[in-house]
Amino acid sequence: MLDIQTGASAPAHPNPPIEFVTIQLMPLAEGDISVSLTSTIFDETDLDLLDRDIAQERVTTIDELVALIRAHVRIGRQLSASPISLS
Repeated sequence: MLDIQTGASAPAHPNPPIEFVTIQLMPLAEGDISVSLTSTIFDETDLDLLDRDIAQERVTTIDELVALIRAHVRIGRQLSASPISLS
């Protein structure tokens, strides 16, 4: 699963941080939709942006598309060490 951290700082991770995710949709002759999920990372060694395939599948409904994204990409805020008080 691709895990995107948002917030001030992200924890150390064995993979380089994700810069962005691309979702490509292509209608097929049979009425299905071809979906390609790609992540782009910044390679600090070569100072270059690199694309990495996450998933490529055929779906028939928007619900299947959303399920595919949910299965492979998680976007969320990093939890802080101490609770935040809103009072």
